[in-house]
Amino acid sequence: MEINKSQEVNILKDLDSKGKERDWKGKKISSLKLSKVYRGIADKIKPEYERRGVHIRYKKVKRKVQSGAGMIEISRQEPMGLYDSNGNRVVNYEKRAENMKFCGSLLEFAKLTESEQKKLINANFCRVPLCPMCQWRKSMRIFFEVSKIMKIIEARYPNYAAVFLTLTVKNCTLEDLNNNFDIMFEGWKLFLDNRKIKRMLKGWFRALEITYDGDEHIGQRRYNNAQKYYDDRGIKVGDKNPNYNTFHPHFHVIMLVERKYFKGKDYMHTSEWVQLWRRSARLDYDPVCDIRKTRTSTEKRKEVAEVAKYTYKDAEILSKRLSDEKQEAVVKNLSGALHGRRLYAYGGVMKEIAAELKLNDDKADLVNVDDDSGINPALATMIVSYRWNMGVSNYVFSKKTEVTDDSDNDIGH
Repeated sequence: MEINKSQEVNILKDLDSKGKERDWKGKKISSLKLSKVYRGIADKIKPEYERRGVHIRYKKVKRKVQSGAGMIEISRQEPMGLYDSNGNRVVNYEKRAENMKFCGSLLEFAKLTESEQKKLINANFCRVPLCPMCQWRKSMRIFFEVSKIMKIIEARYPNYAAVFLTLTVKNCTLEDLNNNFDIMFEGWKLFLDNRKIKRMLKGWFRALEITYDGDEHIGQRRYNNAQKYYDDRGIKVGDKNPNYNTFHPHFHVIMLVERKYFKGKDYMHTSEWVQLWRRSARLDYDPVCDIRKTRTSTEKRKEVAEVAKYTYKDAEILSKRLSDEKQEAVVKNLSGALHGRRLYAYGGVMKEIAAELKLNDDKADLVNVDDDSGINPALATMIVSYRWNMGVSNYVFSKKTEVTDDSDNDIGH
């Protein structure tokens, strides 16, 4: 359905402080696509779930509710999730599909009358771990929060320097992803428990990223980007991609060390980091590790942006090159492997500052993710609402509410 001129003026246009338009439409479309993939998985997995005795488990909770006699406390049964007959929790694909379908369907912004900039104050985000919309918002929030923590560290601990570390393991099959996560997360615990690391590490932030390789053959652009890698292995343009249909999980880490580390006895070369990660993760090969020092505030922001990447790139698993069956297999394995994992974590002084700032790194809201708009919601003169319109595949203006001094609107909460 094409958008006519009268509709065009009602289409959402949300700009950041640099004048770049935020991709609400693109993320919503990706979420709808992934919702359909989840729906397909839910339909196909029903026989397996029936065999495993999967059922909804309930718990008794007490809630205070308003009644004619005032506030009263009632008890009721609320669902905890799906569990199999052995007591293992399983993914509720049907619920995730439904939640993602309506994720971000309503957006409300605070706005000044004379300004084009807006500040998001309310939205119905689904929080499904793989949701592209929620991934995008979480990435923005992580960037903002870690940047905020780093700014405090620069002022409070001028003798600390930031080091950016990437820890990898070999690409793995879809079925082996969960096992590889076990290896990596257990390896990370042993890595932190190393005597030398304990001595030199003052704080850290760790994020998990997973890339999926869906290119069946080596294209020209791919070859140009890693020519040495392919030449060393005798691989040419058009050849079968040896990593096709595999995941590549890795950790991005910001580490804080004292500046004297770089000239002290604890200094470690890349080869030493490789061996330390190999021992920690109990690998039978030398993994690829990358270690680099951030030198300026600008570079620090770049490293923070690297750490704040999405856990996965939705474009990789929603590619038109993948069949429906392949997409479902990728999403099912990725979703299952990520279930219950802590994707972001703080340690040391970074954890202390995060606690001071009341940052809950994996569960904070996805509405107030930054202060980029420069708009103080409390000073806004109006609230504008946009709803997702399936017919035009975009966000369309819904209503405008003027905010007066005696308004009951509690903006921004």
